Amino acid sequence: DHGVGMTQDELANVFTRFWRSERTAGIKGTGLGMVITKLILDRHRAAIEVESQPGAGTVVTVLLDAILPRAA
Repeated sequence: DHGVGMTQDELANVFTRFWRSERTAGIKGTGLGMVITKLILDRHRAAIEVESQPGAGTVVTVLLDAILPRAA
């Protein structure tokens, strides 16, 4: 996205339940979106990476391991 972005200290909290940056005070949210996303991905043995820069936005990458059904 091209939002407010996060500092390295804020990135350390991105998967903490109900945590929100003080700079997002005027933006609606609960602080659960990234937590729920990570829980779902953990159950699917997938990974999530978050890169961010203050004022430049955030990039979230989801890494899925493709498992194909075996041919009969």
